[in-house]
Amino acid sequence: MRAYWMLALVVLFLLGTAGCGSVITPPVTETVPPPSPSPTSGFLPPPSSTPGAGGGLLEPPATPTITPTPIIYVVREGDTLSGIAATYGVSVEALQRVNGIENPLFLRPGQTLIIPTGREEAAAPTELLPTPTPMPYGIRGVGFYETPVGSLHCLGEVVNTTPYTLTNVQVRVTLFDASGNALIAGNVFAAADILPPTARAPFSLLFTAPPPNFVSHQVVALRGEVAGELAARYVPVTVEEVAGAPYGPQFEVSGAVRNADPERTAATVVVVATAYDEAGLVTGFRQQTVDVGDGLAPGATAPFRMRFTVYKGVPADFAVIAYGKTR
Repeated sequence: MRAYWMLALVVLFLLGTAGCGSVITPPVTETVPPPSPSPTSGFLPPPSSTPGAGGGLLEPPATPTITPTPIIYVVREGDTLSGIAATYGVSVEALQRVNGIENPLFLRPGQTLIIPTGREEAAAPTELLPTPTPMPYGIRGVGFYETPVGSLHCLGEVVNTTPYTLTNVQVRVTLFDASGNALIAGNVFAAADILPPTARAPFSLLFTAPPPNFVSHQVVALRGEVAGELAARYVPVTVEEVAGAPYGPQFEVSGAVRNADPERTAATVVVVATAYDEAGLVTGFRQQTVDVGDGLAPGATAPFRMRFTVYKGVPADFAVIAYGKTR
């Protein structure tokens, strides 16, 4: 009987040991699919490559970058920065930025300028100098004209409504879409280095790649400073015997300038002619340096003649301003 209980205890011991054994479960590996390529995820597929004959990878052929050859201009006596800009179809601001010119009034004969050949207006406008609060001059006669090559030409005029003589007069032109979003903008100086009270001067800005969906525009005063001591360098000049008439596809303006200063000789004289349509919009203008030889003495006169292209046919009206500068 004792042997029977001993056997039963052994059997129970063995069964209890088997019940306490651990179960080993093989680990489960979760396969996570790679993220989908996304421009903003930072995870992009590797670039495609072409295997070479030796088993390596051939680099794609390099495409050379074509850099426009810059145009070099040497400043002559009587040149103005705005006149040079108009001749080459660039902005005064671009000339200043490329050549590091702080004040457009200070050019010297023999100075070398680089004429920019890129599309400055395609980039966000940058200021060469900190822009002071402009004087409250007026802006009028703004018109937009499409050129034969698809560019968009903006013409307008600034009017000095202040009692001060102004210099560095600059405006900003912005084009907007139907939702009021700004599409493109550009800055441009008026075509006169100095602007006495009540005087007016045209401006011109060419958008070489205008946005096709622009529906409105805004022109604001960006810069306009009191000339102060700079005004003493300028000589008052009047315009006489002015006449204007069509000349083939262009418009011709002629007349004479007279030195109205009783004492000082004008070393250089600049005239600016502006054409208008029936609504008073600017349709064209030209800035030109008058040939005064060694200078225009007090009371002396010198003739001028200029031709320029206008939009919308024969102008309904035109105006001419002039200013002289001492040596």
